[in-house]
Amino acid sequence: MADEHQIDVEVLFATNREEYSESLSVDLGSTIGEILDKSHVAATAFRYLNSDSLSVGVWGKRVKLSAKIADGDRIEIYRDLIADPKELRRSGRLVSNRGKVNATRSND
Repeated sequence: MADEHQIDVEVLFATNREEYSESLSVDLGSTIGEILDKSHVAATAFRYLNSDSLSVGVWGKRVKLSAKIADGDRIEIYRDLIADPKELRRSGRLVSNRGKVNATRSND
């Protein structure tokens, strides 16, 4: 931690092929929106996303841009789903972590 008025956070974003991560020291009491305004990872994410429907979370839980952040928190920038994972499982197709569609074993 830089000083008593600063906290350390991490900003993450991933595409199908790349992961982006950045550690930042920000003012205590900063909101997620303020932190994203300073983040190079967020600038990269905005090239891939529609900023009108920006979805973010902290440690896997969705939060609003106005949420305050705590020391050591991980801010995750989410992409829109291309397909509903539940529907893919029901239809017998799975999507791997590399975006390739794999057929499941048939019940012959």
